[in-house]
Amino acid sequence: MDLILSGDTGSCAVSLLKNKALPVGTLLAELVYVVEAQTPKQLQLTRFLPPTPLRLLMDRTGKNLAPQVEFESFNRQLNAVNRHTSSKLVNAVQADAHSMLQQAEPLVAAQAQQLIIDAQQQADLQLRRERERLEALKAVNPNIRDDELLALETQREQVLLNLHQANWRLDAIRLVVVSHQ
Repeated sequence: MDLILSGDTGSCAVSLLKNKALPVGTLLAELVYVVEAQTPKQLQLTRFLPPTPLRLLMDRTGKNLAPQVEFESFNRQLNAVNRHTSSKLVNAVQADAHSMLQQAEPLVAAQAQQLIIDAQQQADLQLRRERERLEALKAVNPNIRDDELLALETQREQVLLNLHQANWRLDAIRLVVVSHQ
């Protein structure tokens, strides 16, 4: 199962979009990035930053159309392309596809950084509250040890450090070519 989920099979596709509102030959690149933190499981970072997909729908000019084009309705308009035709199309638009990927990088970086910053703020707030609760409990209960407080603070620092090192990766790409046939 891990091989299927992390392998390259199924992570790229070519489709035809039959939409008379767009000129024939219009090229779009639908890109799905995943923002995640690779850390030891005991830190439980997924409570603050679960693997999160970011979808971009790039045109040749570098504009991200994803906010205007909902995935499900877009997906219903697409038709699969056989392997032979896909290969020819990819070779024909390879330079444009690389350009679109480069144009997408700053866009996905900004979105991913915001997700990471939000996760850091949430983690910091939650772990600070846990420490404050434990400190308040220690004031009335002598059984709470200083090493428990220290362990909680160390965990908070490690969580924040590992969230700061979170990254994103391109998980899937779908090239879409407009056709009226």
